[in-house]
Amino acid sequence: MEHEWVVQLLGQEVNLNTLIMVWLGLGVILVTAWLFTRNLKVIPSPLQVVGEGVFDVCRSITMATAGKRGDGFLYFVGSIFLFILTANVMGQLPLRLFHIPAGELKAATADINTTAALGVATLLFYIGYGIYKKGLGYFKHYISPSPWYIGIFFLPINILEDVTRPGSLLIRLYFNILVGEILSGIALSVTPYVLPSLVIFLELFVAVVQAYIFAILSSVYISLLSEEHH
Repeated sequence: MEHEWVVQLLGQEVNLNTLIMVWLGLGVILVTAWLFTRNLKVIPSPLQVVGEGVFDVCRSITMATAGKRGDGFLYFVGSIFLFILTANVMGQLPLRLFHIPAGELKAATADINTTAALGVATLLFYIGYGIYKKGLGYFKHYISPSPWYIGIFFLPINILEDVTRPGSLLIRLYFNILVGEILSGIALSVTPYVLPSLVIFLELFVAVVQAYIFAILSSVYISLLSEEHH
């Protein structure tokens, strides 16, 4: 792995490797979404069929964890899944052959800052969505089990549990993608074609699996914290 391309922007250090790949990934998603939806018809075109298939995959994640309730947070989970999948896959493209002033164009998710942002976004969303669905009653789970004078002793543990959930997500994603980037880089430096191709095919599988794991666990956490008990 080469050094990061770090520059000063507004008094802060910015990793341009990551910044470029994040915006490229977002651009790919937006352009693809526009192509899939620009001419919707009752009898779908081949592009529309592919777009509907992508939507069904995203919906299957929330349906598997929350049933029809999952439609309430489908767009968040779907967006997370598509962004991580795109970022992971782009890290395995030949873009790494195009060297920039310092470093290489690696996957945005191989940067702990990107995965941390995704983890924090998930944390804020499932807390916000839980409050939206349950009102102030959302905070009751922090002093469970009942009665409250027993549950109060579990308050620190329950708060820690909420905080560590996205932490486990971001660390798992970061290290899996980072190791793949390192292996790909080593393979490229040893042999130019055969070995890198094998590693890249393996890492493409890992890229899909890690995006799915992050999305489905996020969906599980949101479902658990927004579920209404009667």
